[in-house]
Amino acid sequence: MSQLIVQRAGLAFPCGLADNLRERMCGGWFGFDFSEEILTMRRYEALTSELSGDSHPGAVLCRDFTLRTDKGRVSLRRGTPLQEALEQMPDDAGDSTLHFLAPDPDDITQEDASERIARAIVGDGLHPTEPHQGQVDLRAAAAGVLRIDSAAVERLNEPRLALIATALDGRVVEPDETVAIVKASELLVSSVDIEALLQTVGEYPVVQVAPFTRQRVALIAGDRIREQNLNVSSKHLAAGLERYGADLADVRKIEDDPNTIASTYRELLESGIDLILVAGSIVLDPQDPYLQALDRIDAELVRRGAPIDPGTMFWVARADDVYIFGLASCEMYGKLSIIDLFLPYALADQTIDNALISRLGYGGLLNDTHVVRRPASWRE
Repeated sequence: MSQLIVQRAGLAFPCGLADNLRERMCGGWFGFDFSEEILTMRRYEALTSELSGDSHPGAVLCRDFTLRTDKGRVSLRRGTPLQEALEQMPDDAGDSTLHFLAPDPDDITQEDASERIARAIVGDGLHPTEPHQGQVDLRAAAAGVLRIDSAAVERLNEPRLALIATALDGRVVEPDETVAIVKASELLVSSVDIEALLQTVGEYPVVQVAPFTRQRVALIAGDRIREQNLNVSSKHLAAGLERYGADLADVRKIEDDPNTIASTYRELLESGIDLILVAGSIVLDPQDPYLQALDRIDAELVRRGAPIDPGTMFWVARADDVYIFGLASCEMYGKLSIIDLFLPYALADQTIDNALISRLGYGGLLNDTHVVRRPASWRE
């Protein structure tokens, strides 16, 4: 049996050092203290005749192995336990060379490490799959909007132990869609290192799906909107809401008078409407009656104007737990616009604040970016 190299954390060393090589990693890795000496895992190359059922407990293949014999084809992937590989060798396999890694005492397999990472980051609305080739998929349990803590994803990926890839925050998902994958970066990983990494996960889930729970939407149109145009926009809006399980429950055409508007806001809120859309407001006018009416119902104006195109003249207010969206004319007739971006957040009862709106300016050219925020079935 010939011992070739030892390796840890992507570093490889010549043969002959395996018995006494110790790697010292001190601080500098997100504050983790690796000042204690760590024995490196060992890589071996050996003939099957030199191996037995007791050889190297916990070892795994580190290279794929394929062999054709009179009894058929044997194919073993890297990551296969060495003992399992030996058991699958046919009697007529002859003497074959296997490449494998032998674990250190605290090492766990890639699959175990991937499962631990997945359990630590997964939140509501998701179900992790069983590991396959070392990878765990996170799939949506129901329709909703995907929420990703992107800073946490970056923090977990940086030390090179975890490989976490996700769809974009705010993406609409359908049941059983894969929205993230999780994979440990090595075939054998230190459990101590994994646990230290997972200490960086905060109290909130890194990945979760918020279901669409708000269903009743109202549309208010002012003097600037013609009756015919209101009918057309109502049909487009109702069709779009159906995809979220929501309903255009109330459509009203009213006068551009602050008192009338405030009274309409109150009536809709008291009737249990979950979201109010306003057509005909002019966000650049400080005396716009729809904005003035917000003060009369003690609503909070969250933002006037948004760094999103199409949709820069959008505004958002909040009355208790109900959002009010001020729509520009381009957002009323079924074309892609800012309402497609924010509607999922509102219907899933997610916070829409200045921080979110500002952050969505990155990628805010919707004609270029919004397709990846939609389910695959919506893109056909």
